[in-house]
Amino acid sequence: MITFSHVYKSYENTNTTVFTDFSAEIDNGEFVIVKGANGSGKTTLINMLLLDEACDEGRIYVFEKDISKIRSREIPLYRRQLGVIFQDFRLLKEKTVYDNILLARMVIGAPRKDSKMLIWNMAKLLGISDLLNRYPSELSGGQQQKVCLARALINSPKILICDEPTANLDPEATEDLKNLLELIHAQGITILLSTHDAILYDCKDSRIIEINNKVC
Repeated sequence: MITFSHVYKSYENTNTTVFTDFSAEIDNGEFVIVKGANGSGKTTLINMLLLDEACDEGRIYVFEKDISKIRSREIPLYRRQLGVIFQDFRLLKEKTVYDNILLARMVIGAPRKDSKMLIWNMAKLLGISDLLNRYPSELSGGQQQKVCLARALINSPKILICDEPTANLDPEATEDLKNLLELIHAQGITILLSTHDAILYDCKDSRIIEINNKVC
């Protein structure tokens, strides 16, 4: 489903090398944890998958397609197949929880009337159905991340990508999110999780890819 083939990545402006001949494969339905210290390249790896950055050499294949050949106008359609959650939540403060999740539906042109039950069921699954009318500022970090998870999953992506999702969470909220990710994976979705949080290393049925790069 995802293949990194002999990937090289550096930043000339800072004379920084991130990846040198990096290769890895992630199969359909896998739960893969990308492990590495801060600065090892975990976020760069995700940015390349999201086409926010390009590798210097090598190839990255997603759904058996070389993503370097995706045209600019095709990028939004490609990204719709990916659900993404970040460490900084990226919720719209002026919108309620419900409207933050609904926005993900509106972006793909889904009818508002068809989204109500989907959002309710997703919120119930993640334990936030009682928060739908609240605003992000009224929520804890753990609750905000659950909203982000609902937003990432509401359009039934084929792959869920998580970039340091517990960086701003306490241990209890981290354990709660870990349990939810295990539940989501059990339903058949492929998960790619980057983290240096040891609590997540033993997620059920997961496999670890360790990045040992020392950014230099």
